Amino acid sequence: MWSEQTLELGSGRSLHLHQAGRGPDVLLIHGALTTSHDWRTSPVAAALARSCRVTAIDRPGHGRSRRPRFEGTPRDQAAQIAQGIERLGLQRPIVVGHSFGGLVSLALAERHAESVGELILLAPIAFPEPRTLEHSLLAPRAVPFAGPLFSRLAERTALDRTMLPLIHRLMFDPQPVPDHWRETYPFEKILDPAALVFEGEDAAAILPLSAAGTIDLAAVTRPAHVLTGTADRIVEDERQAKRLARLLPEGRLTEIEGAGHMLHHTHSDPVLSAILEAVAPAA
Repeated sequence: MWSEQTLELGSGRSLHLHQAGRGPDVLLIHGALTTSHDWRTSPVAAALARSCRVTAIDRPGHGRSRRPRFEGTPRDQAAQIAQGIERLGLQRPIVVGHSFGGLVSLALAERHAESVGELILLAPIAFPEPRTLEHSLLAPRAVPFAGPLFSRLAERTALDRTMLPLIHRLMFDPQPVPDHWRETYPFEKILDPAALVFEGEDAAAILPLSAAGTIDLAAVTRPAHVLTGTADRIVEDERQAKRLARLLPEGRLTEIEGAGHMLHHTHSDPVLSAILEAVAPAA
């Protein structure tokens, strides 16, 4: 179903992607501790491919997409993705960003508005804030010299391999982790110490008062539909999704009762409806 390719963008940068289907363009951007695998195993992507051209990317620095060290802010990642949109000839794609992918989607609309259509933001991180898990486990790996050493030490002590299944349960809670997602999850790619250094840089971008993670929301003039679960244990909806929907010039909010963080897996129907509603005018 999915075709696969890597775009070489120069200067140590690339964008790895999978595509399926034909029709209006939809671009899928994943969150933290995942790759495009997360979207490709979602029922949303399979349903979209029946009527749309769906492009699921590995965010720069993750999976098989490369980025230089210390050049991976949300805006840096958005710039690489914008290059990929142009190279692929995507026509103002509907951009669907989950979690940290929501922050990158906002940066894409802030700096490259001509490249994108409407935004669909699922359980998005949108504002820097204290985050115990990311800032204790991941952010230290962004530190020059010492960060990669810490990442290799965590591998040798099996810290990351022990923590990751627990994080998965929190991501899906109160729903269970789907068997097919867990069985095909790219553990070795995610647990690679070098890859976790880039996860650390992402986490550092949302440290409190971080300029790297602060988006000028007034510049995000594309329509944006924010979806959030009322039982999300990863991203607190009041501080993030609800606040974001209020502040965006063209923002609106949908709350999904009882849903956790992984809306595109556990509550695919409202997510799919929101995307198709955005696709309809483009089509």
